[in-house]
Amino acid sequence: MKPYNSKHSLEQCNAKQSDILNAAIVEFAKCGVMGTTMEQIAKSGQVSKRTLYKNYASKCDLFDDVVDLLLSTIHDLNKYQYQADVPIFDQLKYLAHEAVKRTKCEDYVTLSRIVIIESMRSKEAAERVDEKFKFCEKGMSDWFTTAEAAGVLGSLSAKTASTMFYGSLKQLTYWEPVIKWKPALSDEELEVVIEQVCQVFSIGLTQVANKVD
Repeated sequence: MKPYNSKHSLEQCNAKQSDILNAAIVEFAKCGVMGTTMEQIAKSGQVSKRTLYKNYASKCDLFDDVVDLLLSTIHDLNKYQYQADVPIFDQLKYLAHEAVKRTKCEDYVTLSRIVIIESMRSKEAAERVDEKFKFCEKGMSDWFTTAEAAGVLGSLSAKTASTMFYGSLKQLTYWEPVIKWKPALSDEELEVVIEQVCQVFSIGLTQVANKVD
């Protein structure tokens, strides 16, 4: 299994890689990874097969970079840690905004569908994706890890708290656009969801912490 090695974004790829990745995303979305040929990707990306294979030896390598591209959008949460002098509600709102803003990006939703479908089709692909998500989600839970160390989570573990927080946000903002092809929530609707989730969660954390005290 290859180690996690994100290209970070299309902007950081060279021009040919960007063309190839864009073409792969389009073709994977239409036909699935299994139903897409390297020849289709080369034609769609307007590159020669020689250029395609120079950058990617196989569809497996291409799929890995598609996954990396999806995961690169949440790396900016990796270094955000609990701050004792900032209200918990405000910190949760920051995390929530960063997490849900991607649901309005159609490219992110498309990439999500590709990853989900391929993971369901292939055990090997699912294991590769799971390994990458574990690495990335560890960064997303940094705030909860530092909050646990500060005693803010009471008896809750950082893993449980972060799963509850991000899980509720994804349930309300992410899964319907991805799975049911529903339109993304408007900015106003997202703001209401974020306010409600963060309010409930911050109150819950305060109550849990007080019980421990």
